[in-house]
Amino acid sequence: MSSRPSTAAAPKRTDSTSPVRTGSARVSSRPSTAGPQKFKRADLAAHAKAHPWVADATSRDEPVYMVIHNKVYDIKDLVPEHPGGAVILTHIGRDGSDAFDAFHPETTAGVLADFYIGDLVQEDLVLKDDEFAERIRKLKEEFEAKGLYKSQKWFFALQFAVILALISTAIYLIAAYPSSNVALVVSAAVMGLCWQQCGWLSHDFLHHAVFANRDHNNLVGYVVGGIFQGFSVHWWKDKHNTHHAQPNVHGEDPDIDTMPLLAWSEHALELFSDVSDSDVAQNPSIAHLMVPRQALLYFPILAVARVSWAIQSALYVTPLWKKVVDTPIPALEQLSVALHWVWYFGVMAVCLSPLRAVAYFALSQAFCGLFLATVFSLNHNGMAILSQDEADRTDFYTKQILTGRDVHPSMIMNWFCGGLNFQIEHHLFPMMPRHSYSAIKPVIEELCREYQVSHHSTGFWEGTGEVLARLKVIGDLAADKMEEAKKSKVKSE
Repeated sequence: MSSRPSTAAAPKRTDSTSPVRTGSARVSSRPSTAGPQKFKRADLAAHAKAHPWVADATSRDEPVYMVIHNKVYDIKDLVPEHPGGAVILTHIGRDGSDAFDAFHPETTAGVLADFYIGDLVQEDLVLKDDEFAERIRKLKEEFEAKGLYKSQKWFFALQFAVILALISTAIYLIAAYPSSNVALVVSAAVMGLCWQQCGWLSHDFLHHAVFANRDHNNLVGYVVGGIFQGFSVHWWKDKHNTHHAQPNVHGEDPDIDTMPLLAWSEHALELFSDVSDSDVAQNPSIAHLMVPRQALLYFPILAVARVSWAIQSALYVTPLWKKVVDTPIPALEQLSVALHWVWYFGVMAVCLSPLRAVAYFALSQAFCGLFLATVFSLNHNGMAILSQDEADRTDFYTKQILTGRDVHPSMIMNWFCGGLNFQIEHHLFPMMPRHSYSAIKPVIEELCREYQVSHHSTGFWEGTGEVLARLKVIGDLAADKMEEAKKSKVKSE
């Protein structure tokens, strides 16, 4: 039986999925017309570093390699058309086999045939010698056979009905009692809760966990995520799918790229090493003002999170947003985001005076930001942060488990968190409908105990405490670095 890490640290091992340094043969810039080529993992990784993807490149002559199940593909022409967005870039020059299987149905494998150019050399082939990862792969097959990937349509219809009830209640309160402060605050809170639940339901559909037809899932995403909530589907996919592929990996996971407001690990503190308090006083930096105090400022920052996401979504569907992968935005998606602001501002204009409308806007956005972000924070924040090198040495499934946090389930918690309190199970099987996670959680926990992998589960408030504790530790470290830099500068003078 394999020995697995029992702490939050990434395992320091090289397994069969890691790049193997087998030589310095140059990877060909173009596929050979003579037939399939042979490639070395080390050469593919080196090629990716030498020729990184450039977002605004008008043309690209160099191939873009990816390994899936020991076969090598040049995905240069696939990247701009990839429905999942920029997530495809996370495994350039790497082995993307398990990530590919987690995000796609089996039928997608046929699409890759057009991009196949060769195979790995014999000594670099992935051997089935990682028992833990192989057990997870087999569990997926078992769960599919048991029908746990089959969605219960009535369940999601019920979630949609709850959203309609929430939005109707919120609008009724300010329409019926336009001068009541109590009604305004309660309505804003209900509206914020409605948007939070829209986020969870959109999440279900855009992970394609409901309908087999992906266009149908996207259509519901445009309605619930776009019209109701105001978030762009493509903006969300770009950000969220990339997070799934590289959770808590410094420099790759956009969900922990929160500087200059928040720092989640020492990796983010490079700029604190050579800047003193006097420098900050003369030329204030947002990071130097915020990070040392981030534990105290955390919840105020969450309160404005939705406004930031909504602005990003509105810009993303226009030419103003510079995309990593310039995928065309469907007109229907642009319309859905625009319609959100039409009905939202329309309701406030009809029901409230200008001053009360401003208050309602601020309160509803703040409530939603808090409701959404408190759940997001529990999912991964305060858990292990991996360097890119550590992530490359950690198999896909162990990485998902070590960086995730479950929150103890209950009927209320499952609903409030939209099933994301089963965060580890969701990351292992992202296309599984949320109502199945409670059935597989004990199986995953038992497997982790068997292989000594740390499966972390807490209560809601306990988990929130862990998040704040991490922020305090990193904030104090930032303050210490500033003090050290100040002393060093004084000595040099």
